[in-house]
Amino acid sequence: MSDRSAFSLEFIERHLSHLQGLGVWQETLSPDNGPYLPLTRSDTPDQSAGYLRLWVANDHSPLDRMLHLRLLAGAAETQLLFVFGRDCLSMPHLHLQVVQFPPDGCVYNVDILPRVDPVYFPEWFERVLNPLRRHYRQATSDSQNSCAQAPANPALAVYMSPWGLASGRTNHAELNRVAPHIDAYMEHYIQLAGEADWAAPPGIDLRDRDARHMERFFDDELDPRAWNGVYRIIGEARGKVLKSLFQKPQKI
Repeated sequence: MSDRSAFSLEFIERHLSHLQGLGVWQETLSPDNGPYLPLTRSDTPDQSAGYLRLWVANDHSPLDRMLHLRLLAGAAETQLLFVFGRDCLSMPHLHLQVVQFPPDGCVYNVDILPRVDPVYFPEWFERVLNPLRRHYRQATSDSQNSCAQAPANPALAVYMSPWGLASGRTNHAELNRVAPHIDAYMEHYIQLAGEADWAAPPGIDLRDRDARHMERFFDDELDPRAWNGVYRIIGEARGKVLKSLFQKPQKI
């Protein structure tokens, strides 16, 4: 699939551009000044399977790292964008994904991942997630949108937020229709990243919690179809390297 026809790539790169406007990022490049982790097909190593780009935030930001995975599997491709708050802070993580397949099909999901418990720290949820309520309702109350009916994977959903938008199998038209709501999630996250006061609540070891959270969130068994697909394309060894970049902080 050419870049010209990859509306999923265009969609993610537009959001990448907005995030880069924060002015806190330094991209980590490969030795040949390309994307940090170039990917090739395990069965035909001379054929590209996409890449992983990696940015690390400066020490003044509550963010840690940003990753964009572009994974090519024949005519289909996956775009996964993840932004991580620092593991020692309560700054949330952001997840945005679009999977595109011919002729103009796709699935999409977006979420801001909680870092604390809602029972003990309801004020965190009021600050971070309540502002998404209107956009969540507008997107999911439209019966034309598959995100109004898409079933969640409960094993994975428990590690995410109730405000996540996730579609079933749909098309480019729906992605465009829901895009203003996804844009609102992104703008809200950018606003949060520019705020202070993300210190860990008293008595909470956020580094340990985040390590456990990311270990579970990216566990093979929670989403075996996705991870088995990654391993089938680029090989298990390369897939494990890729996964570790999502799981582990870049800043100590």
